[in-house]
Parts: sequence; structure tokens; C-alpha cells
Amino acid sequence: MPAFAYRPSEFLRRMRESSHLIYVLATTLAYLPPTLSWGQSSPAENRPDSEQNRTAIEFFEKRVRPLLVKNCYTCHSADTNAKGGLRVDDRRGLLAGGAGGPAIVPGDPEKSRLIQAVRYTDENLLMPPERALSDEEVADLTRWVADGAAWPAEDVATLVSEPDPAYARLRQEHWAWQPLQAPAAPAVRDTNWPRDDLDHFILAKLEERALAPVGDAERPALLRRLTFDLTGLPPNPDEVDAFLADRSADAWEKIVDRLLSSPAYGERWGRHWLDVARYAESTGGSRNLPFPHAWRYRDYVIDAFNADKPFDQFIREQIAGDLLPANSEAQREEQIIATGFLAVGVKDVNQRFKIRFVMDNIDEQIDAVSRSFLALTASCARCHDHKFDPIPTADYYALAGIFQSSDLCAGVRNKMGGGGLDYYDSQMLVNLGPKVEPTAEALAKIEEATRAVAVARTELQTLRTNLQGNDITADGRMKRQVARDKLNQLQNELFALTDPAANGVKTAMGVRDGQSIGDAEIRLRGEAEKIGPVVPRGFLSVVSFDGQPPVSPGQSGRRELAEWLASANNPLTSRVIVNRIWQHLFGQGLVKSVDNFGVTGDSPSHPELLDHLASRLVRDGWSIKRLVRTIVLSRAYGLAGDAAQAQLAVDPGNGLLWRHTPRRLEAEEIRDAMLSVVGTLDVHRPAASPASDLKVIELGNNGREARRLREVAGASRYRSVYLPLLRGLTPAALEVFDFAEQGMVTGHRDTTTVATQSLYLLNDPFVRREARELAARLLEPAGLGDEGRVQWAYRLAFSRPASAAEVERAKTFVTDYEVAARDLISAQPFTTAPTPAPAKTNGEADEAVVAEQPADGSSIEPLDPKIAAWTAFSQSLLGCAEFRYLK
Repeated sequence: MPAFAYRPSEFLRRMRESSHLIYVLATTLAYLPPTLSWGQSSPAENRPDSEQNRTAIEFFEKRVRPLLVKNCYTCHSADTNAKGGLRVDDRRGLLAGGAGGPAIVPGDPEKSRLIQAVRYTDENLLMPPERALSDEEVADLTRWVADGAAWPAEDVATLVSEPDPAYARLRQEHWAWQPLQAPAAPAVRDTNWPRDDLDHFILAKLEERALAPVGDAERPALLRRLTFDLTGLPPNPDEVDAFLADRSADAWEKIVDRLLSSPAYGERWGRHWLDVARYAESTGGSRNLPFPHAWRYRDYVIDAFNADKPFDQFIREQIAGDLLPANSEAQREEQIIATGFLAVGVKDVNQRFKIRFVMDNIDEQIDAVSRSFLALTASCARCHDHKFDPIPTADYYALAGIFQSSDLCAGVRNKMGGGGLDYYDSQMLVNLGPKVEPTAEALAKIEEATRAVAVARTELQTLRTNLQGNDITADGRMKRQVARDKLNQLQNELFALTDPAANGVKTAMGVRDGQSIGDAEIRLRGEAEKIGPVVPRGFLSVVSFDGQPPVSPGQSGRRELAEWLASANNPLTSRVIVNRIWQHLFGQGLVKSVDNFGVTGDSPSHPELLDHLASRLVRDGWSIKRLVRTIVLSRAYGLAGDAAQAQLAVDPGNGLLWRHTPRRLEAEEIRDAMLSVVGTLDVHRPAASPASDLKVIELGNNGREARRLREVAGASRYRSVYLPLLRGLTPAALEVFDFAEQGMVTGHRDTTTVATQSLYLLNDPFVRREARELAARLLEPAGLGDEGRVQWAYRLAFSRPASAAEVERAKTFVTDYEVAARDLISAQPFTTAPTPAPAKTNGEADEAVVAEQPADGSSIEPLDPKIAAWTAFSQSLLGCAEFRYLK
């Protein structure tokens, strides 16, 4: 077989065996077939040893490059702000062009905007602006483009680095990349302990270390644990009573099945996946723009978990939903919305160079796909072969070709220093409904508005580049600002005419196959403009198996990538999702580094159990609900959270699972539990999102829209998953309790204890409002009595009755507080009041608790002393550790 018939990775391996690597590469590039060809597009560059190419390069270096340096680099190079997003110091930059499109079309000067600009035939396109080029200079540029726009190639010696020789060994030895096994459940001495095969794996490890598991959890604590784990909400007192009264053999199974069928299950477990999917409703970055349509992906995820969509299908839809067959229009829309997974990541819209913007977005997609489904850090191979895992740079760009062949439809574009709607691109969204053809009258209005915007943009650009822009108008504003305001107004008018969503078309974020389908070139050292050899589209060679789907030459390759990811023969996919599920139910994964199964990640504590569950998942049709049900019905899940000294001395981290590790509630659970306990939680799904009404213009951290969204979040009584989640504007209720990092795949949240959490629980208006509502709920029933109120409060907040000592302590606190509040009210009339502060816990009333600040701050009315006392008591329950922690 000829050397170049091998796959690129095999070809490079064989070439590295030669002591003349660089010489061989340099002398044979001309004969590389499409499987590994040189990345420039002109015929001359595909034959670097030809006389034609040498002549073209010589002409460029002598006549064209000096011309560009002298006349264009000041405004359009990497060392400047690259006005209009155009670079002329790089061939790729010229091909990509700027805001107006490609600057050159090799071989066709008449279609090249660069040639049109230097000819000075279009008054709106005159370059250089200071003076026209000479006829000879224009002729040189025209000849250069007509001949193919030759450009010197990068030194071939920089194309490849010597991969780590351990790559082959790692592929064969590292546990994560080996084929999935289906180990039998091991024998155990205590045969009465296991309830499921998975219990055998856990008990066998414990018996090896001569450790005994603790006893089973008490039923109220177990119900509270399960209800939070499956729904993110506490059980109500009636549910606790019903479970305690049910002594049937299947009582626990009935509770599990009821919770799994609850809509709250999808909201809880969908949020877990949204962490992994780095879900947010804005771009983030230096200029933060909203994603008004991101909520559709959020709802898709929640619905997928509630419907128990098979996880392999869940993968296919998020990677290639637009390319999958559909049985109905509703299914087609659902699958297209699913591709929002690839679109909701961070976007640096302030990136001045389009090619960098594109490649950075591709990198973000590769990182999201490889970490979320495979727990691999493939993005580390963007600039060089991976330092630890066997992922060569060629593999990275094999994936990059797939995403480069796809349009990223996030509705935004890059622009250096824009304003208003400059960053919005309605054409880069996916339309779900039927296309609405504009009338002739509408087209005329659109054409007129488009011209007006173009003229206004030119006027603004002119004022930016001359001193007249600093002149002051009669109303005291600078001319540049007046021009910017005019442009913003005209953009808004054009937006109203052209935006699909504004004109009733159902719109979503997602991806679609691009106009140009093809393989990607290696970017030398990861620099977008430094082009190396072409790499055929494909998958990561770290995992290979029989039957891998070949990439279709006529499509992007996303469908084949989805099939490769979702294959039962891909050992990473099933292991990774099983480990994520285990972590959510036990506090830590069988592999602690849930987002990294590579060499630098952790090894599994129970490798056989991991493979047992992964095989079981695949065998059971990739059903997440069925796997969750299996785990929560196990003996291991039902263990108490007690810490036994003998076990702590041997296994302080509970890696052997001799008990159930207590955990703090996550941010959403704390907020939602407050609403649920108080009785103010709205369990319905809201229509869309508060962010769906935002225009795609920059959001300031303290701007009007940011303040409005904070107010909306503070007043909302919907579940936390439905709060507006814009990057950099996380609601306070979520931010203080270690909310997910919205800019990256987050399979495991941190759990910290910091002062701001206490301050939030003491002072935040939301907490104080809910405490006030809880007090009103406790005081509402007539004839309940203080002891009855305390017992009810404990059952609501902790799913258990209060002890006699707790009742007496609470009654004393309420009585003393009420007396002190009454004395304070009689001693000091309330005309003004400070910002609400926490209630004191030493029996003295706090002025801010006794007085409630109206929303508009207009006046202060004293609270009834009894209400004030029970509000303070309620807040103490909502802020205590038992409310926030599960055993």
C-alpha cells in the first residue's frame, strides 16, 4: 500500500520513523491527496516546488506585500484594530474578509472587493481613504488576484511535533479507553445485605477491608433525601405521613415511581444536564449580549428527562438533530431545538477578526462535546499534541472540520467596538415555522431601511476618523454620539422589518450544515491564520471500534459524529453518564473527576461497578429513569449518613461507600425549598423566559435591563431553573451558593462555606419576604397554639417533628421577641426605617423586623409584634444548617 493511502495518523507515524522527516514532507507535499493536502486554495500553492509558484511568490513579495504594508497595514492588520474586521496581512483574513464579505476571490478580480475599493469606482468603497493608488499599483494587485493570490506557505518544519511515544501504550492500557465489560456480581459473605447486583460490588469492597456499612437511614430522613435527589424539592407533611403509614412491601418503590413521574423530576435532572451543557442566556465575554431564544433549549432538556428520552437519542439530537429523520413537524422542531447545545456557549463578539471568531467558537464546541459526553479535554490539542492523553492535533482538527462545515446559529456576529444592534445577525438563527415571504411593499421598506443604515454607519465611521466627530452640537452632545444614536434608531427600524421572531416566525438557536462543506486545515500553534495541512473529518482516535461510521462527503459529518458518540461500542459515553448519575445520588462519582477520564483524572473507586452499570444502561435501552430507579432502590443508597469512628479511621473520605455522605443542598434546591415550605412556589412552567424580550444589544452589569432582570428574579416564585440566567448576571439566590460556572462544562459544582451565604440568609429581601410569608402561614389557622405552630414549622422545614426541648426553646424565643417588639413599638414611633436587617436571636426585637419597608419605600408601617416574632422564628429555620443539608 502506498504511504499516502494511510489515514493521516498512520501516515504521520510512519513518516516519523524516518530520520529525514522534514526533508520527506517538504519534497512530497505536492503529491498529497485530499486525505492530507496543503491548506491553501490556489493551484500554485498546491505545488510548492513548481516554477509557477516560485514566480508568483516572488511577484507577491516584490510588488504586492510592500504595497499592502505601506497603504493598508495601518488600519487592517493584526497590530491594529482591523477596521471593518478586515485583515490584509494574512491571506486567510483576505479570503474571510470583514463586515462587507470576502476581500478577494482568487482568480476573479472583478468579484474581489479589494480590487473594487482601490479602483475608486464606488463612492462608498474608496481605499486607501487618504489617496488613490497609482494605475500601476492597481494593476499589480489585480494581476496578483487574477493569478490566484499566491502567498508564501508556512515553513513545513513547523507542521508537526514529535508526539509522545507513550500514546500507543496509553491507548492500550488506560482504563477509560478500554472496551466496556459486563462483570458478574461478586460473591459476598453477608448475602442478606444486598438488594441489587450493584450492592454486591460495594459490599465486596467493604469486606475486603473488613469494614461494615452503617445501618439503614430512618424513613423520614430517607424520604427527604430521595425527594430532593429526584425532584429538588422537600416532601410535604402529608407525603411524609402517607409514607410512614404505608407498611406494604412495595411502599418505597411506589414513592420512587411517583417521584420519577413527577414533572419536577425533569426540572431537577434537566438542570444537572444544563450545567454540563454550559447553558446560559447571553454570550458572556467582554460584550455581553442576550440570547433571547436560549430558553427553548432549556425546555427541550427538561422535557427530554421527563419523557425519559433514551440517552443515545438525546446525544444524537443535540449534535445532529437537524439532520435526523422526523415523523412529524413537532418532532422536527424538537430535534432542531436540541442542537442549541452547540450554540449556547460563550461568544467573544468583540473579536475583531472573523476567522479567529469562527475558530474560537469551534474550539468551544469541541471542548463542550468532548468534556460532556466523553470526559476528555480534547481542546488541549488545538495548539499542540495533547501533553497527557493520546489526542494528536490532527484529531482535534478532524473534529474541527465537522464544526467548520456547520453554521453556528446563535444569532450574533463578531465586530470590534460595535454598539446597538451591530452584533445581531437574524440570518444566523434557525427558523422552526414556515418561512414567511415578505410582500413587495415590505421588501421595498427593507431595502430603504438597509440603505439608510449603511449611510448612517458610513457617517459614523467618518466622524470616528476625523476631528469633526468631537464637535459639540447645539444640545451639548458630541457629533459622534448623535451619529451613533441615529444609527441605533435606524437599526431598530430595520430590526422591526427583518427580524424573524419580531415578525411572528418561530425561531431558535442551533446549528445547520453550512454552505461550504469540507475538511479543516491544522492551525499551526493554534493560530487561526497560520494554515497547515488539511485533515480529513473524523473522530478522536483515542477510542476506535469496529463499525465506526465514515463521514459523508456531502454533509458536515455531525450525524456521523453523533452516531460515534452514541454507539454502544464507545466505552466512554456510557461510563461518563453513569458516573454523572452516580455523583448526583451519592455526592461524588465512582470517578471523582467527572469531567476528566483522562490520564490526569481520577481512577474509579469501583471499576467493575462502573462497567456493570454502564452495560446495564445500554442493555436497558439507555433509560436514565430506569438506572436512577435501580440505584435509589439499592441498599447502598438507603444507608444512614452517620459517621462511625471505626470506618472513618480507615476510609475518612467514604470512598468505599460505607455510609451515605451528607450533602448541602444546591443553590436551586435552597431557594425552591424556601418557596415550597412557605407555600408560595409556582410549580407551573412560565412561558419563555424574561430574557426572551431582550434586544440583542450589550448588557451592562448595572444597566436598566440588568436591574430589571434582577428585580424579576427577586420577585419570581417559579422554580429556579426558570429564572433568567445571563452570564455575569446570576440571581443572588443562586450565586451565593456555588451556582454552576456558565462558561464551561460543569459536571461537579463546588461546595463552599463563606460569609456571603450567611449575610444572604440574614439580609436578602427574598429570604425576609419568604420568612414573613411562612409566619403568616403558621399564624393563619385558628386555635393551633404556639406548640402546634412550632411542630408544624418543623414538619414543613425539616420533614420531622420537633423534640420537646426544641418546642420549649422556640416558644421562649417567640414570647421574648414579641414582648421586646411591643416595647420597641411603644417607645419609638415609626416614621422612617433602615434597610431591613436580621432579627437578633437573644430575645431582643430588631427594629427592621418590626417594621416592613414597602417596595416603593414611601412609608413605613409597624408590623404586629406577634407577626414580627414569628417572622424572626421562621427566618431562623430557613437559615439554619438542617434546612440546607441532607443526611
